[in-house]
Amino acid sequence: MQNMQPERRMSKQLRSNEMTRVRQTNTMCLFMVAYLLSYIDRQILALLIGPIQSDLLLSDTQFACLNGLAFSLLYAILGFPLASMSDRYPRPPIIVGGVILWSLATMACGLCNSFWSLFLCRVLVGLGEAALAPAVYSYIADTVPRERLAGTLAFFFLGSFLGSGCAFLFGGWLLAFVQQHHFMILHAWQICFMVVGLPGIFLGIIIALTVHEPSCRIVPTKPVTASVAISFFRNHSTFFSLHMFGYTLLAVTLFSLFSWMPAHMMRIHHMSHTELGLTLGVIVIVAGCGGAFTSGRLIDILTKRGIWYAPQLVASSAAFAASIPLVISVTTMNTHLAIISFSVAFFFASFPMPPSATVLQIAVPASMRARFSAAMLFCNAIGGLSGGSLLIGALNDHVFHSAASIGTSIALVAGTASILGGILLLLCIPSYRTLCNGQDRMERTSDMPALQEMA
Repeated sequence: MQNMQPERRMSKQLRSNEMTRVRQTNTMCLFMVAYLLSYIDRQILALLIGPIQSDLLLSDTQFACLNGLAFSLLYAILGFPLASMSDRYPRPPIIVGGVILWSLATMACGLCNSFWSLFLCRVLVGLGEAALAPAVYSYIADTVPRERLAGTLAFFFLGSFLGSGCAFLFGGWLLAFVQQHHFMILHAWQICFMVVGLPGIFLGIIIALTVHEPSCRIVPTKPVTASVAISFFRNHSTFFSLHMFGYTLLAVTLFSLFSWMPAHMMRIHHMSHTELGLTLGVIVIVAGCGGAFTSGRLIDILTKRGIWYAPQLVASSAAFAASIPLVISVTTMNTHLAIISFSVAFFFASFPMPPSATVLQIAVPASMRARFSAAMLFCNAIGGLSGGSLLIGALNDHVFHSAASIGTSIALVAGTASILGGILLLLCIPSYRTLCNGQDRMERTSDMPALQEMA
């Protein structure tokens, strides 16, 4: 009987560990699906550019405002207070509130009949999505060991490419279906918004019922103030400036392809919405997911082999590799060559997403992770999504004065950004080593006293 007791305890512990792994897997799948739906709701606008511009009489610059500026306005600004809440309070309710808000706002886009009403709804979509990423990054960093962090974040980022791919793949089919059947008095693109926004309501309810704050989380009794976080940034300003500016430039590359490639393929290669949706949907899902997964795995493998600057090495190499096929894809008149080169460019352009988040979870103390993630998302939204998209639209409208010059505009903006971003990430490697050494010392003691001293 005495010999059986240790065996029972071991069996009970194994069952407990197995249940914990199952719960973690289920939670990560729900987070990934939330990211998937966020990108469907975000990217469906790019596919609907033709009918929206036709019905609302919008210029390329106005459409760029809807696709970039409107979304990123509150997404960037309110990301900071939402991230501060994620550093101090339970994160699942914050995530649930964001999912339901952006889903309702996407459905509201289907009721818009003017530029400004659509602009306002896109602002609310951005506000809802601002709650997701910083809270999820922080949640993952609290539950996953460092050697598996990049791979786990890469799994989460698959949602962005699956979502964008589904927006293209099924959005084109949905638009064609609605146009054929003439539902109610709404335009086809308005019904598309209502349909794609609905699943997020149900997902929010599921997350609220099944996802809970990890018991291992340690919340400081005295929250880290904004002045402490600013002091930490200033003490390592070289690293954070190069890191954030570098990844912002790479975000310009990725979001430029997301936002303007549909317009380029329709204007230059005369693809229908159905053909375009199928082509870009497959490319974004296969190449995007393949790139993000490969990036995360490479970083984990190189990190285990002692290459501490693996995130910068992987991201910068991919940035250089993406530039040439990107330029070819938007300048060639050969449709098959454009599709092939775009696939290669998009594969490498998706590499920077896992390392950009991984580095901050490693280098920044746990009590400030969400806020620094929000700062990174702020730069990506304002510079990458809004700035890059607006610059391409403005070049088209005010420099080249031709809708057919969209490829040249993309090549100038996205190609240049890719090369410059790769250079900046290589330059930040020395300062990254210094920051990580300091962070390791703080973790071996207690990071709170050291952080409060910096203020």
